[in-house]
Amino acid sequence: MILYSNSCSFGAPTKSHPVYSEIIAKTLKAQLINKAIPGSCNRRIIRTTLRDVNEIADDVLVLIGLTFISRSEIWRPDLPAVDNDGHFYQIRPTQNVSWTNGLMDSIVPNIHEKVDPVVSEYYKEWIIHYNRESQMTELCTDLVMLIGWLRSKGIKYKIFSNVDKLEGSEYVGYNSPFISSLQDTILKDEGVIDPWKFSFGTFAREQGLQPKDEHLYGIHGHPGARAHELFAKYLMETL
Repeated sequence: MILYSNSCSFGAPTKSHPVYSEIIAKTLKAQLINKAIPGSCNRRIIRTTLRDVNEIADDVLVLIGLTFISRSEIWRPDLPAVDNDGHFYQIRPTQNVSWTNGLMDSIVPNIHEKVDPVVSEYYKEWIIHYNRESQMTELCTDLVMLIGWLRSKGIKYKIFSNVDKLEGSEYVGYNSPFISSLQDTILKDEGVIDPWKFSFGTFAREQGLQPKDEHLYGIHGHPGARAHELFAKYLMETL
């Protein structure tokens, strides 16, 4: 069996300890394909999952860890193509910035001053037009399509939020017709751990485990070895 995992840095391999997908793959004696990339946005996670899993002919179990909805990407033909994903590049600063400043914990208002000048104006406009409600609607749409595709292929999967719980009703009008049925479809699916009520990050903190790099990222820091062990056990129990 193949265990396919995709996420942001919360699920990416680290030299210091095994991550949850590695622990599960070892337990199941499965071959692991881990496509997690630090700084990844949800669109990349879902797009590459569709393409990668479609090319896997063997029995496969899919683990999808969602990330900040504020992360996005831009097509950069001026830069080398990335793997088999073309010229998509994540919207992220090229310098270290504080995650505790800005419109949200992972958005910095003056980000255009910290990035490649080639895309500086794009970043400036992106900040102006960024909207949590539209981002959440797009994510729900992508998730419904991913779920439907996985089910049509008879593929087992578990989808959850890695970093934070998804935006609550104080920011998004989930009763609105453009998103309500999409969210309902996601919440009714047994392959999804409710991302509005659960995340790996909050799970770790509820176990009394602080992020290993809390001094850099605060509560949004990356879970350590023990957190990955407990989360792998939790995922195994829900599969």
